Parts: sequence; C-alpha cells; structure tokens
Amino acid sequence: MFRGSTPQLLAVGAGIYVACLGASPVWANCYKVQSTSNSPSSSQIRPVDGKAATWEGAYDANRGPVGLPNVINLLDPALQPYPALLASSVVPLTTYGQPGGYDPEQVLLRCAQNDQVIEQYATNGDNYWGGYGGSSYTGDTLGNSLGLTGAMRTPWPNVLLKLTNVTTGDVLSYIWKGRVLTGLDIEQPGRPDGQQYKLVKAKNLSTIRLELYSAPTEVGGPGFVYSAGTMSQIQGYNQPAGYISLAGPGFYSDMRGLNHLNYYDGWYGAWPGNISLYNQVTLKRYPTCAVTTVTPTVLFPTVTVNELNSGGSRTEPFQIQFRCQTAATSGTAQNNTAMGIKASAGALAAAPGLGLQNVSGGLTYLLSDRYGQPGMANGVGIRILRNGSPINLLPDENSSTGAATANQKGWYGVLAGAQQKTATMSGIDHYTETFSATLEKLQSGTQPEVTPGKVEATAQVVIRVQ
Repeated sequence: MFRGSTPQLLAVGAGIYVACLGASPVWANCYKVQSTSNSPSSSQIRPVDGKAATWEGAYDANRGPVGLPNVINLLDPALQPYPALLASSVVPLTTYGQPGGYDPEQVLLRCAQNDQVIEQYATNGDNYWGGYGGSSYTGDTLGNSLGLTGAMRTPWPNVLLKLTNVTTGDVLSYIWKGRVLTGLDIEQPGRPDGQQYKLVKAKNLSTIRLELYSAPTEVGGPGFVYSAGTMSQIQGYNQPAGYISLAGPGFYSDMRGLNHLNYYDGWYGAWPGNISLYNQVTLKRYPTCAVTTVTPTVLFPTVTVNELNSGGSRTEPFQIQFRCQTAATSGTAQNNTAMGIKASAGALAAAPGLGLQNVSGGLTYLLSDRYGQPGMANGVGIRILRNGSPINLLPDENSSTGAATANQKGWYGVLAGAQQKTATMSGIDHYTETFSATLEKLQSGTQPEVTPGKVEATAQVVIRVQ
C-alpha cells in the first residue's frame, strides 16, 4: 500500500464526544492492547489474562515469513501447461503477522462482551501487483480467464498469486470480506473497574493459504516490475499482497463489501498483519523437470512386534514418473535440478524428539502422520531407499545452502538414480524410477520400544531448481 512506510504512534482509548449541548463523553468499547499491568488502564490487560506487547501494525516493512519455498522455478508450458501450481503454503497470522511472529496468546484488542468484533481481509487494492481494485487493469482479470478465481498478477511476468482464508474459505480480493469473531477468551474477574472484557488474541485470527501459479504473459496489462528474460529474480518489490484488519465499536469501521482501493480505515495501526513475498522468494527460469505420477499407496504386510524387535522388516517398491527438458542439468549445485521426498508435517513434528533429524534438517525416517497418538505404532518408521541405499527426507521445500549439505537435507540430483528413459518427445525426456520403502524398528535416534498399532505415513515428491 502506497500510504507511507514509517510506523507512527497510535493513540488508543481516546474519548469520543457527541457534539450537542449537555452531552457527556461516550468511551470506546474496544481498545488496542500493547502492555500489561496489575493495575491496568483501558488499553492494558493483567498478566493473568494473557500476553501483551507493542504491535505497530501492517506498514510495508512489518511482515513475517509466509512459508513458501525460497526458490521456485517457472516451468516451460511444454513441460507443464498453464496454469501450473508452482508452490503453496499454509501459514497462520502468528507467523506472517510481523517479524518474529506473534505469541498465540498475545492480546491485540479488548472489547466489551456485547461488542461485535470483526476480522477483515483484502488484497492490496491500490497496487497493480497486489490485487488492484481500479477500473483499469483489475488485479485478478488474468487469473479469472484461466479459471483461477481471485488469482492476481505479481511483479513477475507469468506468475499469479492466489490468497485464500483457510478459516473461512474466502478467496481474498480487493473487496473487503470478513467474519465476526466468536469464542473469544474473557478476562478473569478482579479488574479495578470491575469489568470483564473479551480478548482478541493472535490465535483467533485467520490462517492464509498462498498459491503461486504459472501463467501466459499478459497482453494489455500495466506492465511488470521485472523482465521475463531474466533467469533469476528475487521478489524485491516492497509491497504487500494482502492484509488482515480489525474493526469494532469505537475502534475502526466495518469495511466488508467495500473496495480496498478507496476504503482503508485504520491502516496500518489497526491491521495486525500484511501478507508479503518481499525478499522471501526467488523466481528462476532454468530448464528443469516435473513429476508426472507417483505410486499413490504403498501397503506393507502385517508384521509382529517380536519380528521387528528381532530385526525383521517389510519392503515394498514404488515408482516415480517424471519428465525433463533435455537442457536440464541434474545435480544439487545452484541452478541444477534436484529431487527430494518431503516428510509430512506430523512426521516432521515427531522426528526431533526421537533424534531422527540431522543438523541440516533432513529426516532419517518417515514416521506416521499421527505418531505418538492412540492406536499408532511407536518405535517404527519407514526408510526410503534409492539405488538400494537409504536417503534423507526433506523437512521443507527450501533449496539447500550448497551442494555439500544438499544430501544431508534430502536433496539429490534428479537423474542420480537408476531411472529408465521411456520416451523423448518434443524435447522432453520421460523417465521412470523405482524406489523402495522399508518398514522397520527405528535403528537411529532414541530407538523407543516398539508398540503394536497402525503405521500411516504420507510424503510428497518434490523436484526443484536449486
């Protein structure tokens, strides 16, 4: 948003006076909270009711990570026709809202219990590359033409961004949308003023899904910040793509249904977060490869606890089919194409506590998605083997810091396996490679006792330019 980029102090709790004879002050019912006190003012909470800290709001530079890979590669339409999903992430406001994030229990507002408090969200409606809401070059025109409702242009040619509020299912656009916040925590009794306000905490605000798609070059649009001919471009355009704001009695107004181009009440101090790709993602345009199909399900025969404890295991094959441009370079060095298998969020969460994650972040075993929960087997995991040797599993899709640590993290040259070329058509080579999955007792880390139960694990095959 081009309405300033320097934080200013925001006065809170000020009286609102009715301009008529004999009128008495009417005090705001919602207050911005930025500190705690055992003798709190209207804009403070007691430590027993939550956490509080200064939050300056959604000025351009006040942004947190959005969870997308640090490198994405724009695929040639001959390899993957438009529109192709290039990358996606799901991230809560406690992460993207500001540098360092918010503590989930941080209180942003305190409002009277009968107040209607609204969370609002929209794209950056006054910016051509942030979901523009003007009469010319409407930000989502190209996305709509490709069947990607709400996908907006970005500073990169050929790349669109779609933002979805996971909490409500709404796709963000330049028209403000929102929801009334319910189920909020209530202050405990004992404030000096005898009041018990409800508390809007960071944990109550929305999670956002970001999706980047490839697209043809737009004709007749506003132009772009970057050139389509550059091989590597970090998103260095310092403008948000979307915003989260708050509204309530005596605070700021309900803007739902209005165009963000003209309506931005409370910006930026009443807006807890912006959604920005600035300096977080690099777009590359190198010849590369893409996954075609993967064996959808690998089933292991039943195995007993005693057999596993005695060194027994079960091994099953699975196949990955992929395609490569003939000019693609296989490897883990910068600008080479690598393959990895990314562990599920549940497996990633359980691995460190079992000593199954190395210093580069790679996992030695794929664990069940719900490892440690009732009904799930403990002490067992799945090794993935390529060329007959175990490989590490990716914790995320970020490129490695260099070829020396790539294998540790879980990246391997895309053509470093025993793949078979099955066809070459129009400059595209087609490959099939067979991997193995072995179910066994954990042989590294803490090696907890094996317990009976189910093993249900998921993983994702990822091919990326480094």
